[in-house]
Amino acid sequence: MSDPVKLHGLGITHFRARRFVEAADAFAEAYAAAEKIGDRKRAAEILNDVGVTRRELSEWNQAQAALEQAYALFAELGSVKGKAQVMGNIGSVLEGQERYEEAADAYKQSGKMFEEIGDSDSAMYVWQALSRMRMKQGQWLPAIAAYEEGIENMPDRSLKKGLLRRILRLPGNLLRGR
Repeated sequence: MSDPVKLHGLGITHFRARRFVEAADAFAEAYAAAEKIGDRKRAAEILNDVGVTRRELSEWNQAQAALEQAYALFAELGSVKGKAQVMGNIGSVLEGQERYEEAADAYKQSGKMFEEIGDSDSAMYVWQALSRMRMKQGQWLPAIAAYEEGIENMPDRSLKKGLLRRILRLPGNLLRGR
């Protein structure tokens, strides 16, 4: 099979079934096929998936290399969304290596890129990842600050924003007896 779309889909199927070695193999074939026909956008997407798959296998160097290559391709294509997705995944790889400050920087860059293009849901997902990482480190105030940053950058009329703001105020209200 040399159809990059089908091979990419096969890789995704394996990934979702947690068959990461098989997913990596399918993604490698899909990437070669996409490169062969000059489909650079699909190649960048596949490289991102290679990076995520290698992260699941704790193959940190391969994950980082694939993600850096994907980022460069998305940059060439002018895709801010692609770059934002990859940068968030780079953050995840750095977090897996316990390189927490570098991971935090990557997450922040990703969140800001998503905000630039108005994708508040994806930005919030990244801010949540940063918050979870800070909580794992026992850094409660930075964890709350990361979550609040995500909320503040959501559209003002968003129902989610109002709900999340109320939830964040809840512990303080309970302490004050309200």
